[in-house]
Amino acid sequence: MPTLRKLQRRFAAALFADADESVSEDVRADGSDARARLGIYRKQLHAAFARTLALEFPVIERLVGGEYFQRLGRDFQAVHPSRAGDLHHIGAPFGAFLKQRFGGGPYDYLADVAELEWALQECMVAPEAPVFDLHALQSVDPARYADLHFEFHPACRLVSSRYPTLDIWRANQAGPAANEIIDLASGETRVLVQRCAQVVDFHVLSVPEFALLEKIVQDFCLGAAFEAAQKNDAPFDLGATLRRCVALNAVTAARVSTTR
Repeated sequence: MPTLRKLQRRFAAALFADADESVSEDVRADGSDARARLGIYRKQLHAAFARTLALEFPVIERLVGGEYFQRLGRDFQAVHPSRAGDLHHIGAPFGAFLKQRFGGGPYDYLADVAELEWALQECMVAPEAPVFDLHALQSVDPARYADLHFEFHPACRLVSSRYPTLDIWRANQAGPAANEIIDLASGETRVLVQRCAQVVDFHVLSVPEFALLEKIVQDFCLGAAFEAAQKNDAPFDLGATLRRCVALNAVTAARVSTTR
């Protein structure tokens, strides 16, 4: 008699391998064929995963077509199965999966579109955070401004791509089939994705703005973030960009580094 853990492992393997021999003998018939009963579990396993993936990546599904998206979902599930009852997390590695599948080819852009869609999903479920109080900076010595570290709002994400992924996303929203033809070489994408009152907004960023915020997200001090922005635009207006970030509620707090 196998242990419970061993039986559970054999059962899970049978569902993913489409093979019943290793476990069917341990399934009680109870009025119906063991293989048929396993088939019900297997069908629900794949169907629930596919439904969740389609909800998280509707633009990818629209771009590749429903039938092919189902095939992609099965292949993706085989290498990235859910390990929790909450299926929301399953889409996290989907962009990397598409990059491995299509990277360097004519459909290379699909991975970047998926990253944009996943950023949107993360923003939608991220927790709330307090509005940044600018008065908190009054206690900071101006000589230490370069040592400031800002907290990025949990409902914000930065997304960049060498493709016009935001245009692709907008052209493939629910409704009639898109007639717009988008040139993949027509421009890059640099956006701040932000949830605001249950709606996700996209704020287009310049190259230096993106470089600054990218460093802030990585917890670099303001001085290092400013240097990264200046590499792309020497006369970069730091004050204007910080005011924009505060107005958008993209940062929620600030602290001074304890080491210099």
